[in-house]
Amino acid sequence: MPNASARPPIHALPRPSEDLRVSTHLYLAAGMALLIGMLVASYMQASAGLTALKQFGVANQRADHLDRLSQLLLHAQSATRGYALTGSQSQLDSYRATVPLIQDILRVIERDHVTESRSDTARLVQLAHGVAARQEITTRHLESGLPAKKTWFEEGTLAMDAYLQQHNKIKVDLLTDNLQNVRQSVSGFEMARVSTVLLAIASLLLLLLTISQQQKKQELQARIRHLLEAENERLDHEVQLRTAELTNLATYLTDVRESEKLHLARELHDELGALLTAAKLDADWIERKLPPEMRALVEQRLTRLRQSLVGGITLKRRITNNLRPALLYDLGLIEALKSLVAEFREDGEADITAELPEDCPELSEEVSLSLFRIVQEALTNVRKYAQAKHVHIALRTKSDAVELSITDDGVGFDPHSPKVARHGLAGIKHRVFDHGGQLDIRTAPGKGVAISVMLPL
Repeated sequence: MPNASARPPIHALPRPSEDLRVSTHLYLAAGMALLIGMLVASYMQASAGLTALKQFGVANQRADHLDRLSQLLLHAQSATRGYALTGSQSQLDSYRATVPLIQDILRVIERDHVTESRSDTARLVQLAHGVAARQEITTRHLESGLPAKKTWFEEGTLAMDAYLQQHNKIKVDLLTDNLQNVRQSVSGFEMARVSTVLLAIASLLLLLLTISQQQKKQELQARIRHLLEAENERLDHEVQLRTAELTNLATYLTDVRESEKLHLARELHDELGALLTAAKLDADWIERKLPPEMRALVEQRLTRLRQSLVGGITLKRRITNNLRPALLYDLGLIEALKSLVAEFREDGEADITAELPEDCPELSEEVSLSLFRIVQEALTNVRKYAQAKHVHIALRTKSDAVELSITDDGVGFDPHSPKVARHGLAGIKHRVFDHGGQLDIRTAPGKGVAISVMLPL
C-alpha cells in the first residue's frame, strides 16, 4: 500500500497581481478624472460660446433699434421738409404718424440704455430728442402760417448730422462688440470641438486599457481554472485510490475476521468441546465407580457438575454457531436463516415472520455467508435499538439475482443525522457492494426501518 503521507505537491494557485489591481484602479481613476475634466471644459467652453451668441443677438437687436430710430427721424425730417415745400396735408399726416413711432423706439432704446449703461447711448438718445424737438417746432411754425426760414432747416440738419455721427459711432462700437462676440463664440466652439476630439481619444484609450486589463483578468482566470481543474483531477484520482485502498482494506479485514471466527470456532469445537466432553465422561465414570454410600454423599455435587458441563457444552455450541454457523455450511442458507429466526423468536422481544423459499439456488459460500451476516446484523440492530413489535424477513430468488428484505416497525432513525452510529449498516453496505449488489435503506424517526438487498447470482 502506498504511503499515505507521500502526497504529490499541491500547486499554488496564482492570485491576481496586486500591481494589476492597482494599475486597473489607477487607469479607471485617471480616465474618470480626464473624462470629467474634459466634460467640464467642454461645458464651460460651450457655455461661453452660447453666451457670446446671446450677446451677439442682443447687440444686433440694439443695432436694429438704432437703425429704426434713424429711419424714423429721417422720414420725419423728409415729411417736414416736404410739408414746408408743398404744404401738402399728406406730408403733415405722415409726419404726425411718425412722431409716436419715434417716441416708442426712443423708449425702447432708453430701456436698452438702462440695461447697457453706456454713456454714448445716453448721448444718442439726447441728440434724438433734440432732433425730434426741432422737427416738432418747425412743423408747428409751418402749421401756424409763418413763412419757412432757412435757419430752421439748417439747425435741423446740424442736429441730424450730430445725431447720425453719434449713431455711426455707436454702430461701429456694436459691430466691434459683435465681431468680438463672434470670435469668442467661434473660439469657444473650436475649443469645444477640440475637447470633444480629446474626449473621444481619451475614451478610446480608456476603453483599450479596460479591454487590456479585462483580457489579463480573463487570462488569469483561465489559468486559475486550468490549475483548479488539474488539482481537482489529481484530488479525484487520489480519492479513487484511497477509496480503492479502503475498500480493499475493508474486504481484507472482513475476510480476516471471518477467518479468525472460523479458526476460533474450530478451536472451540475441537479443543474446548473435547475437554468438556471428556470432563463429562469422567464425571459419569466417577459416579459409576463410587460406592453407593459415597455416591449418596456427593450426588448433589455430581449432578451440579454434570449440569455445568452440559451448560458449558451448550454455551460452546452457541458461541461456535455465532462464530461459524454450522448450519450454513452443513445444510445451507435457508436452514441457517430458519435457525437464526427461531433463536430471535425465543428471545420474545418482537414477533418475527420469515418468508423463505423451499429451494434456494446454488449460491457461492461468500454470497451465502454475506446474506446470513446481513440478516444477523439487522436482527442485532433490531434487538438493541429498534424497540420493534413486528419484524419481517423475506428472501426471494430471481433468474439472475437474489433479493433479501428486512423490515421492522421500530423507532427508526434520521439517516442524515451525524449523531447516529452506523457501523453495522456500514458493514452491511460493504458486504453488499463487495459482491456488486444494490442496497436500499429506507427509514425515518418513528417510521421503522426497511432494508432491501439485491445480490447478483
